[in-house]
Amino acid sequence: ERRFEDAFGLGTRGVSLPQRRFAQAALSEMLGGIGFFHGRSLLRSEHREEPVPGMESVLFTAVPSRSCFPRGFLWDEGFHLLLLACWDPALARDILAHWLDLLNADGWIPREQILGEEARSR
Repeated sequence: ERRFEDAFGLGTRGVSLPQRRFAQAALSEMLGGIGFFHGRSLLRSEHREEPVPGMESVLFTAVPSRSCFPRGFLWDEGFHLLLLACWDPALARDILAHWLDLLNADGWIPREQILGEEARSR
């Protein structure tokens, strides 16, 4: 609780105890959604009708939902990192570095990373 208060300062700003507990639960859920994924994305090809496997990739990321959406999504990650940067800046940098490692030669990072069987199952 002390670390949470040091990071976010909700008590000193007069946020009620039930609201602080809700905020702690939200942080806990987001931290529980962090995972490590690896595999190959399926990519469209102008030469083939069916998708082709991309390069082997790894991604350390927070996911929108482990049970319903077990894959990294770049848009959501930006919001996750706003929270994580306050809670654990080193963890936020590590996750950001994994996303930047996905940058291709054209400077593009695919917005969604469906890596591995767990992610493909959804």
